[in-house]
Amino acid sequence: MGNEKASEILLVARRVMMERGYNGFSFRDIAAEVGIKSASIHYHYPTKGDLAEAAAKDYREWCLTALADLSAPDAPGLLAAYGNLFVAMLKDKGSVCLGGVLASDAATLPPSINAEVEKFFLGHHEWLSAVLQTGQQNGEIRPDLDPIAFAKTFVSSMEGAMMVSRATGNPNHLSETIDQLIHLARPLSR
Repeated sequence: MGNEKASEILLVARRVMMERGYNGFSFRDIAAEVGIKSASIHYHYPTKGDLAEAAAKDYREWCLTALADLSAPDAPGLLAAYGNLFVAMLKDKGSVCLGGVLASDAATLPPSINAEVEKFFLGHHEWLSAVLQTGQQNGEIRPDLDPIAFAKTFVSSMEGAMMVSRATGNPNHLSETIDQLIHLARPLSR
């Protein structure tokens, strides 16, 4: 069983955690979907914590690549593109962000997973803050907005709206939240 099987295990674990959280899966769940014995997972990931940490890291790296690939003509467009990553995840897969799911399990996570979750959010805060600062320089974002604080607000709002959208079965709640946040960030004269 090589790296291909390890990658498959990681992807299944990521998806299952996005649906059920850290405390809602076992090696048996993953093994059943991959078509192997649960003991075989231990070969690649000795513990549940090791598997979850690897899945969180893989997801964080995937997200950072997705953020780097976003393009739009202006800062509000980039904010919309960012929000649409969350919308697509919710609509296409019916799942929520792994960062948010793991954050909700923070009290029961091993420290190494919490560290990955922290890095995940830091990466999003930094990316959004840079977008907002550039938007301020270009007159597209309110000059009185604190880019770092608003970046944190934007991410927190996406995570919360995604959870509420999933719970209510109303994906429009997430889209409406994105629209309102972008509206709040635009200069008042626009």
